[in-house]
Amino acid sequence: MKPVAFVFALLASPALALATPAGAADSALVLRQGDIFTDPVGSVIGVAVTNNSAATLGSAVVTCAFTAKGKPVGSASTAIYNIVPGSKGQDQVHLIGATADAATCSITGTTPPAAN
Repeated sequence: MKPVAFVFALLASPALALATPAGAADSALVLRQGDIFTDPVGSVIGVAVTNNSAATLGSAVVTCAFTAKGKPVGSASTAIYNIVPGSKGQDQVHLIGATADAATCSITGTTPPAAN
């Protein structure tokens, strides 16, 4: 490895470690989906993440796969920030330019709170 690439890898590693895929470690997070609706811009679904852990969550990324009559029409994501223990963070996921009649959502990533 060239010295410049090695230094870059060392500097980039801590930043890459902050964002992690959601998995078994996030079993204390509960995702709820609301009703899907369309507006003049596209399709929208409400989502909420409840933090049942003992630690504040810096962010949770929620990604939804939208379908129309069972066929994929697109996917979109949102990030919900600073969800403290025992609370719920809410947002909407907007799919621009497509009309969907269903969506399946999941938590696809989390980050710890920012260090002071």
